[in-house]
Amino acid sequence: MNAVARAADVGVATVYRHFATVEELEEVVVWDRFDQLDRLLNETAPDGLDRTLTEHVALLATDPLFERVTARPDAVLPQTAAKRAALLDRLAEVLEDARSRGRVRVDVDAASILLLACGTAHSVRSAGLAPDSDAARILLDVLLRGLRP
Repeated sequence: MNAVARAADVGVATVYRHFATVEELEEVVVWDRFDQLDRLLNETAPDGLDRTLTEHVALLATDPLFERVTARPDAVLPQTAAKRAALLDRLAEVLEDARSRGRVRVDVDAASILLLACGTAHSVRSAGLAPDSDAARILLDVLLRGLRP
């Protein structure tokens, strides 16, 4: 919280008055990322799971805080829980569309896709790879091929 207060050029007490925990602050900071991902999912053309996952992993790889908040099993704030639930619902729709076209295994659900995207993004970032690098594309290709029936 001290680092956040310094970065925002406000007193630590100001930060603590608004956020009871670091987790609350982290969640609020990434709400716009949930909105960005929601827009991406809503723009997805039919059979666009590959493109969606590619952009989703790139977004997570460039924002470790968003990845951390997304991968948590439970949200601290109700608004974050609602955003995560909406993300999972929309991802399930995209997944079902791909499944109906025979492009995705029947045993994969939206929560698994979300965790796989977070794991792939973490691997890309930990290896110091750019999301659009050849090495990152290979990791993503392995993920996408593993989802196919």
